[in-house]
Amino acid sequence: MAPVSLKKLKREAVPLLFFGAVVSVKVYFLGKTLFVEGLWWELLNLISHRQSGGDWVNYLVLDKLSFVFYYVIAILFDALVFASYLMRLEPQSRAKGFWETVYPLATVLLPVLGFTLLTIPGIRELLPTYNARALVFEYGLSPILVLMVHVTGLVIGAIGAALSFTALWSLKRSFSLMAEVRELVTTGLYRRIRHPLYMSEIIHIFGLAILSASPVGLGLFVIAVAMQVVRAKIEEKKFLQTVPEYAGFKSNTGFLWPKLW
Repeated sequence: MAPVSLKKLKREAVPLLFFGAVVSVKVYFLGKTLFVEGLWWELLNLISHRQSGGDWVNYLVLDKLSFVFYYVIAILFDALVFASYLMRLEPQSRAKGFWETVYPLATVLLPVLGFTLLTIPGIRELLPTYNARALVFEYGLSPILVLMVHVTGLVIGAIGAALSFTALWSLKRSFSLMAEVRELVTTGLYRRIRHPLYMSEIIHIFGLAILSASPVGLGLFVIAVAMQVVRAKIEEKKFLQTVPEYAGFKSNTGFLWPKLW
């Protein structure tokens, strides 16, 4: 692994500080919630009373655990992006103009910043939410049904995060936030899909949107998907202009999912 130069750190200072701040904010609020506000001890107490508490205790345990995993998954993903960005290669073709520089950054910053804000309790209180307990009492829903929704969000988010890690591992030092060309990667998930990282991020964000229990989270998901599709098209145009073999790669792979025929 090549050392990170001081020149590169200066040039990439803004995005590196941004992702460093995002990870730090999430770690801070997770630690505060667990140890200062006592969620960790509350969880231990609930777990010890699971046998006598029935469905509601089981629901509360997994509801609070899903909240913790919401933070953990988001922190791991952002930390991996930070590391990949730090170690990437110099580009063959740099980004130019609004659509290759500002727009790709916006597709990253919007969901990252949005879901980071949704992890801050004070901000969550100001936004509309799906109150699980109210849904159970007002509409007669089973707590198990609400619990399964949370578990579904957790599983989807974890799958998306795992696929993102796999895609980033394939990219290694070719990772880029803006529309820049480093080298064509055709290994791992990239053997079948042209944009597996974007596919993985969409899955990951969908899980976070469910776990956020907020209409704002679902709105962020819809916007993020639309922006990612446009971003992928911009990158493809850049690669077609720079890498001759990309046309063949494009014809043999799927866009956001494997090509079926």
